[in-house]
Amino acid sequence: MILHANDMGIAYEFNRPAEAGLQDGILTSASCISAGPWFGECVEWAQANRDKDIGLTLSFVSPSSAVQWGPVAPRDEVPSLTTVEGSFPSTVCQFTLRADADQVRREAEAQIQRARLAGIKPTHLHPHLGAILTRPELLQVYLDLAQEQWIPAIMVEFTPELVERFRARGVNITDEMVEAVAQYRLPKIDDIQNLPPGQTYEEKREGFFQVIRELSPGITEVFLNPADDTPGLRRVTDKWQDRVWEAQLLSDPAVREFLSQQDIAFTNWHEIMQRFEAVTEAREVEQE
Repeated sequence: MILHANDMGIAYEFNRPAEAGLQDGILTSASCISAGPWFGECVEWAQANRDKDIGLTLSFVSPSSAVQWGPVAPRDEVPSLTTVEGSFPSTVCQFTLRADADQVRREAEAQIQRARLAGIKPTHLHPHLGAILTRPELLQVYLDLAQEQWIPAIMVEFTPELVERFRARGVNITDEMVEAVAQYRLPKIDDIQNLPPGQTYEEKREGFFQVIRELSPGITEVFLNPADDTPGLRRVTDKWQDRVWEAQLLSDPAVREFLSQQDIAFTNWHEIMQRFEAVTEAREVEQE
Protein backbone atom coordinates (compact mmCIF):
# COMPACT_ATOMS: atom_id res chain seq x y z
CA MET A 1 0.00 0.00 0.00
CA ILE A 2 1.00 3.57 -0.72
CA LEU A 3 -0.52 5.91 1.87
CA HIS A 4 -0.53 9.24 0.06
CA ALA A 5 -1.35 12.84 1.04
CA ASN A 6 -2.75 15.14 -1.64
CA ASP A 7 -2.82 18.90 -2.18
CA MET A 8 0.43 20.18 -0.70
CA GLY A 9 1.14 23.61 -2.12
CA ILE A 10 -2.38 25.02 -1.84
CA ALA A 11 -2.18 26.32 1.73
CA TYR A 12 -0.04 25.94 4.83
CA GLU A 13 -2.97 24.11 6.44
CA PHE A 14 -2.53 21.41 3.78
CA ASN A 15 1.27 21.35 3.90
CA ARG A 16 1.79 20.95 7.62
CA PRO A 17 0.01 17.61 8.33
CA ALA A 18 1.40 16.05 5.14
CA GLU A 19 4.92 17.03 6.14
CA ALA A 20 4.38 15.72 9.67
CA GLY A 21 2.95 12.43 8.37
CA LEU A 22 5.91 11.91 6.06
CA GLN A 23 8.33 12.78 8.86
CA ASP A 24 6.65 10.37 11.28
CA GLY A 25 6.59 7.62 8.67
CA ILE A 26 2.85 6.93 8.69
CA LEU A 27 2.55 8.49 5.23
CA THR A 28 4.71 6.90 2.57
CA SER A 29 4.12 9.45 -0.19
CA ALA A 30 2.71 12.90 -0.94
CA SER A 31 2.48 15.33 -3.84
CA CYS A 32 2.61 19.09 -4.19
CA ILE A 33 1.19 21.59 -6.68
CA SER A 34 3.96 23.71 -8.20
CA ALA A 35 1.33 26.21 -9.41
CA GLY A 36 -0.06 26.54 -5.88
CA PRO A 37 0.32 29.64 -3.69
CA TRP A 38 2.13 27.69 -0.93
CA PHE A 39 4.51 25.80 -3.20
CA GLY A 40 7.50 27.76 -1.86
CA GLU A 41 7.01 26.31 1.62
CA CYS A 42 6.84 22.81 0.09
CA VAL A 43 10.18 23.46 -1.59
CA GLU A 44 11.84 24.48 1.69
CA TRP A 45 10.61 21.35 3.43
CA ALA A 46 11.43 19.03 0.52
CA GLN A 47 14.98 20.35 0.29
CA ALA A 48 15.46 19.60 3.99
CA ASN A 49 13.89 16.13 3.62
CA ARG A 50 15.26 14.76 0.36
CA ASP A 51 14.67 11.15 1.41
CA LYS A 52 10.87 11.63 1.38
CA ASP A 53 8.69 10.51 -1.51
CA ILE A 54 7.24 13.72 -2.98
CA GLY A 55 5.56 13.84 -6.35
CA LEU A 56 4.12 16.62 -8.46
CA THR A 57 0.40 17.27 -8.78
CA LEU A 58 -0.49 18.54 -12.24
CA SER A 59 -3.18 21.12 -11.54
CA PHE A 60 -5.56 22.78 -13.99
CA VAL A 61 -8.44 23.62 -11.64
CA SER A 62 -8.60 26.13 -8.79
CA PRO A 63 -11.76 25.07 -6.93
CA SER A 64 -11.78 27.55 -4.04
CA SER A 65 -12.94 31.15 -4.35
CA ALA A 66 -10.84 31.97 -1.26
CA VAL A 67 -7.51 30.74 -2.68
CA GLN A 68 -6.92 31.08 -6.41
CA TRP A 69 -4.03 30.00 -8.61
CA GLY A 70 -3.34 29.92 -12.30
CA PRO A 71 -0.90 28.68 -14.90
CA VAL A 72 2.86 28.57 -14.57
CA ALA A 73 3.23 29.02 -18.34
CA PRO A 74 2.64 32.54 -19.75
CA ARG A 75 -1.10 33.07 -19.74
CA ASP A 76 -1.22 34.22 -23.34
CA GLU A 77 0.19 30.81 -24.31
CA VAL A 78 -2.53 28.84 -22.49
CA PRO A 79 -5.72 30.91 -22.92
CA SER A 80 -8.02 27.88 -22.98
CA LEU A 81 -6.93 27.03 -19.42
CA THR A 82 -7.77 30.33 -17.72
CA THR A 83 -10.74 32.43 -16.72
CA VAL A 84 -11.03 36.10 -17.64
CA GLU A 85 -9.38 36.86 -14.28
CA GLY A 86 -6.36 34.76 -15.27
CA SER A 87 -6.79 31.87 -12.82
CA PHE A 88 -7.65 28.27 -13.53
CA PRO A 89 -11.41 27.49 -13.78
CA SER A 90 -13.17 26.45 -10.59
CA THR A 91 -14.59 23.13 -11.84
CA VAL A 92 -13.29 20.09 -13.69
CA CYS A 93 -16.25 20.40 -16.06
CA GLN A 94 -15.20 23.89 -17.15
CA PHE A 95 -11.66 22.69 -17.73
CA THR A 96 -12.77 19.61 -19.67
CA LEU A 97 -15.01 21.57 -22.01
CA ARG A 98 -12.48 24.30 -22.85
CA ALA A 99 -8.98 22.83 -22.52
CA ASP A 100 -6.83 22.59 -25.64
CA ALA A 101 -4.62 19.49 -25.44
CA ASP A 102 -1.51 21.26 -26.75
CA GLN A 103 -1.94 23.98 -24.15
CA VAL A 104 -2.44 21.37 -21.42
CA ARG A 105 0.86 19.82 -22.43
CA ARG A 106 2.59 23.22 -22.43
CA GLU A 107 1.30 24.01 -18.95
CA ALA A 108 2.12 20.55 -17.57
CA GLU A 109 5.68 20.88 -18.86
CA ALA A 110 5.94 24.31 -17.22
CA GLN A 111 4.75 22.90 -13.87
CA ILE A 112 7.30 20.07 -14.05
CA GLN A 113 10.07 22.50 -14.99
CA ARG A 114 9.17 24.82 -12.12
CA ALA A 115 9.40 21.96 -9.63
CA ARG A 116 12.75 20.81 -10.99
CA LEU A 117 14.22 24.31 -11.06
CA ALA A 118 13.16 24.68 -7.42
CA GLY A 119 15.19 21.59 -6.55
CA ILE A 120 12.38 19.03 -6.34
CA LYS A 121 12.86 15.82 -8.29
CA PRO A 122 9.28 14.49 -8.46
CA THR A 123 8.94 10.79 -7.72
CA HIS A 124 5.58 10.61 -9.52
CA LEU A 125 2.88 12.65 -11.25
CA HIS A 126 -0.56 13.06 -9.71
CA PRO A 127 -3.67 14.32 -11.58
CA HIS A 128 -5.31 17.04 -9.47
CA LEU A 129 -9.03 16.22 -9.20
CA GLY A 130 -8.54 13.84 -12.11
CA ALA A 131 -8.94 16.75 -14.54
CA ILE A 132 -6.27 15.64 -17.01
CA LEU A 133 -7.91 12.18 -17.18
CA THR A 134 -11.30 13.34 -18.43
CA ARG A 135 -10.71 13.18 -22.21
CA PRO A 136 -8.71 10.61 -24.21
CA GLU A 137 -6.37 13.20 -25.72
CA LEU A 138 -5.70 14.74 -22.30
CA LEU A 139 -5.02 11.34 -20.76
CA GLN A 140 -2.55 10.74 -23.60
CA VAL A 141 -0.73 13.98 -22.72
CA TYR A 142 -0.45 12.77 -19.10
CA LEU A 143 0.92 9.37 -20.10
CA ASP A 144 3.27 10.74 -22.77
CA LEU A 145 4.77 13.29 -20.39
CA ALA A 146 5.33 10.63 -17.74
CA GLN A 147 7.26 8.49 -20.20
CA GLU A 148 9.22 11.36 -21.74
CA GLN A 149 10.17 12.83 -18.36
CA TRP A 150 10.68 9.37 -16.85
CA ILE A 151 8.40 10.20 -13.94
CA PRO A 152 5.78 7.50 -13.26
CA ALA A 153 2.21 8.72 -13.43
CA ILE A 154 -0.35 7.56 -10.91
CA MET A 155 -2.26 5.17 -13.15
CA VAL A 156 -4.11 1.94 -12.52
CA GLU A 157 -4.11 -1.20 -14.62
CA PHE A 158 -7.45 -1.01 -16.45
CA THR A 159 -8.73 -4.52 -15.86
CA PRO A 160 -12.31 -5.21 -17.03
CA GLU A 161 -13.44 -5.36 -13.40
CA LEU A 162 -11.87 -2.00 -12.53
CA VAL A 163 -13.25 -0.33 -15.67
CA GLU A 164 -16.71 -1.60 -14.81
CA ARG A 165 -16.41 -0.28 -11.25
CA PHE A 166 -15.26 3.18 -12.41
CA ARG A 167 -17.98 3.40 -15.06
CA ALA A 168 -20.60 2.46 -12.45
CA ARG A 169 -19.42 5.51 -10.49
CA GLY A 170 -19.91 7.74 -13.53
CA VAL A 171 -16.24 7.95 -14.53
CA ASN A 172 -15.91 8.34 -18.31
CA ILE A 173 -13.49 5.58 -19.35
CA THR A 174 -13.58 5.01 -23.10
CA ASP A 175 -12.12 2.11 -25.03
CA GLU A 176 -9.54 4.57 -26.39
CA MET A 177 -8.45 5.35 -22.84
CA VAL A 178 -8.18 1.66 -21.98
CA GLU A 179 -5.94 1.12 -25.01
CA ALA A 180 -3.77 4.15 -24.15
CA VAL A 181 -3.17 2.84 -20.64
CA ALA A 182 -2.40 -0.63 -22.00
CA GLN A 183 0.38 0.91 -24.14
CA TYR A 184 1.83 2.93 -21.23
CA ARG A 185 5.16 1.34 -20.28
CA LEU A 186 6.00 2.79 -16.84
CA PRO A 187 4.77 1.12 -13.62
CA LYS A 188 1.06 1.01 -12.91
CA ILE A 189 -0.70 0.18 -9.67
CA ASP A 190 -3.64 -2.16 -9.15
CA ASP A 191 -6.16 0.07 -7.42
CA ILE A 192 -6.80 3.49 -5.89
CA GLN A 193 -9.01 4.26 -2.92
CA ASN A 194 -10.31 7.44 -1.28
CA LEU A 195 -11.81 7.53 2.18
CA PRO A 196 -15.59 7.76 2.54
CA PRO A 197 -17.00 10.81 4.36
CA GLY A 198 -18.10 10.48 7.96
CA GLN A 199 -20.50 12.17 10.34
CA THR A 200 -18.09 11.83 13.29
CA TYR A 201 -14.37 11.25 13.67
CA GLU A 202 -15.03 7.72 14.90
CA GLU A 203 -17.10 7.01 11.77
CA LYS A 204 -14.35 8.46 9.60
CA ARG A 205 -11.76 6.26 11.29
CA GLU A 206 -13.90 3.17 10.89
CA GLY A 207 -14.31 4.02 7.21
CA PHE A 208 -10.52 4.12 6.89
CA PHE A 209 -10.22 0.79 8.68
CA GLN A 210 -12.81 -0.73 6.34
CA VAL A 211 -10.91 0.48 3.26
CA ILE A 212 -7.77 -1.20 4.60
CA ARG A 213 -9.56 -4.44 5.51
CA GLU A 214 -10.98 -4.72 1.99
CA LEU A 215 -7.73 -4.14 0.10
CA SER A 216 -7.21 -6.61 -2.73
CA PRO A 217 -3.84 -8.24 -3.50
CA GLY A 218 -1.52 -5.96 -5.46
CA ILE A 219 -0.47 -2.34 -5.01
CA THR A 220 -3.21 0.03 -3.85
CA GLU A 221 -2.75 3.76 -3.36
CA VAL A 222 -4.94 5.16 -0.58
CA PHE A 223 -5.43 8.91 -0.82
CA LEU A 224 -5.81 11.21 2.17
CA ASN A 225 -6.51 14.94 2.15
CA PRO A 226 -5.26 16.03 5.58
CA ALA A 227 -5.46 19.64 6.76
CA ASP A 228 -5.13 21.62 9.97
CA ASP A 229 -8.28 23.25 11.31
CA THR A 230 -8.04 27.06 11.03
CA PRO A 231 -10.47 29.83 10.08
CA GLY A 232 -8.57 30.01 6.80
CA LEU A 233 -9.17 26.32 6.04
CA ARG A 234 -12.90 26.77 6.59
CA ARG A 235 -12.87 29.48 3.93
CA VAL A 236 -10.80 27.42 1.51
CA THR A 237 -13.02 24.32 1.39
CA ASP A 238 -16.47 23.21 2.45
CA LYS A 239 -15.00 19.75 3.06
CA TRP A 240 -12.82 21.11 5.85
CA GLN A 241 -14.20 18.74 8.52
CA ASP A 242 -13.30 15.58 6.61
CA ARG A 243 -9.84 17.00 5.92
CA VAL A 244 -9.31 17.78 9.60
CA TRP A 245 -10.36 14.25 10.56
CA GLU A 246 -8.01 12.80 7.95
CA ALA A 247 -5.18 14.77 9.55
CA GLN A 248 -6.28 13.40 12.93
CA LEU A 249 -5.97 9.86 11.56
CA LEU A 250 -2.26 10.43 10.99
CA SER A 251 -1.59 11.12 14.68
CA ASP A 252 -4.08 8.66 16.20
CA PRO A 253 -2.33 5.83 18.13
CA ALA A 254 -5.29 3.55 17.39
CA VAL A 255 -4.67 3.98 13.66
CA ARG A 256 -1.00 3.11 14.02
CA GLU A 257 -1.87 0.06 16.10
CA PHE A 258 -4.46 -1.05 13.54
CA LEU A 259 -2.03 -0.68 10.63
CA SER A 260 0.69 -2.60 12.47
CA GLN A 261 -1.68 -5.58 12.80
CA GLN A 262 -2.56 -5.75 9.08
CA ASP A 263 -0.82 -7.95 6.53
CA ILE A 264 0.38 -4.97 4.49
CA ALA A 265 3.72 -4.06 2.94
CA PHE A 266 4.08 -0.30 2.69
CA THR A 267 5.80 1.20 -0.32
CA ASN A 268 6.18 4.44 -2.26
CA TRP A 269 6.82 5.59 -5.81
CA HIS A 270 10.56 5.85 -5.37
CA GLU A 271 10.76 2.17 -4.42
CA ILE A 272 8.36 1.13 -7.19
CA MET A 273 10.48 2.90 -9.80
CA GLN A 274 13.70 1.42 -8.40
CA ARG A 275 12.25 -2.08 -8.70
CA PHE A 276 10.95 -1.36 -12.20
CA GLU A 277 14.31 -0.08 -13.43
CA ALA A 278 16.14 -3.05 -11.88
CA VAL A 279 13.83 -5.53 -13.60
CA THR A 280 14.07 -3.64 -16.90
CA GLU A 281 17.86 -3.61 -16.73
CA ALA A 282 17.97 -7.33 -15.94
CA ARG A 283 15.77 -8.13 -18.94
CA GLU A 284 17.98 -6.05 -21.22
CA VAL A 285 21.05 -7.93 -20.00
CA GLU A 286 19.33 -11.27 -20.65
CA GLN A 287 18.45 -10.21 -24.19
CA GLU A 288 22.07 -9.30 -24.90
